[in-house]
Amino acid sequence: MLRVEDLSKKFGDFQVLKNISINAAAGQIYGLVGSNGCGKTTLLKHIMAIFSQDEGNIYYDDERVTEDSERIKDFYFVQDSLFFPYQFTLNKMFAYENLMYTSISREKFEKLVKYFNIDADKNLNKMSKGQKKQAAFVMAIAAQPKVLLLDEIVDGLDAVIKRKFWDILIQEVMDNEMTVIISSHDLKELDNICDRVGIMHEGKILKEENLEKMKEDIKRVQFAVEGNFDPSAYKDFNIIKHVKIGSINICIMTGDAAEFEKKLGRDYRLLLFDRLSMSLEEIFITELGGAGYGSEEK
Repeated sequence: MLRVEDLSKKFGDFQVLKNISINAAAGQIYGLVGSNGCGKTTLLKHIMAIFSQDEGNIYYDDERVTEDSERIKDFYFVQDSLFFPYQFTLNKMFAYENLMYTSISREKFEKLVKYFNIDADKNLNKMSKGQKKQAAFVMAIAAQPKVLLLDEIVDGLDAVIKRKFWDILIQEVMDNEMTVIISSHDLKELDNICDRVGIMHEGKILKEENLEKMKEDIKRVQFAVEGNFDPSAYKDFNIIKHVKIGSINICIMTGDAAEFEKKLGRDYRLLLFDRLSMSLEEIFITELGGAGYGSEEK
């Protein structure tokens, strides 16, 4: 279990992180999502001990993680912007990281190089962005870390390579009980692979929950009634958003959908009622909308 408790950080007068607390379990994939500039990458760099926090602590299996901690050797971080040493090839990178990561696997490295069809003798800095991402991912998996931090790992990749990434990652998590935290704007991709999600905005965690529980907590229903639906009479159901398209009303709420349907049936002649599933993208928009993001006056 990786645990971040009440982490705060200022750069000058700017508060980047504000009492951040998250919990990422072993054998699970944690999705870290948020608005642009909300501090996701900064948080990952604190977990990796690249930055030092002003307040709060980071724990792995109840042991505090610091720059000097032995535990940090079990962590691996793939950044969004990739920089490799001058004239390094992937084979040279493996030889270099073999000195640092005691669990690194030559067999796994060679298997993944072949799987992704990478030229391991090509200068890494002459590769395309997508090729660099694949090379960095191969190194990350071959290192066999306990905690893997991935920042926008599939940004710019085509659908086939993305699927290869996820297949390998899910298998590694299942086989080795790895803790994975992925920061990404690609919410549709994360929706398919994440067990738990943290939603960030302006340096804070707005919501953290298992993804399936999150989808159960926020409901979307569509219905049609005779007459005009008055949402003000349904405040007990905490309707976050109500829109009407033609004769169909659509509500997003946190209240009990079954009880909402019953009350509609008592108050109106109910012509249609359906409960619709919520995607991670829709939950994200709803949560950030509740925090005022994207609704500023023009």
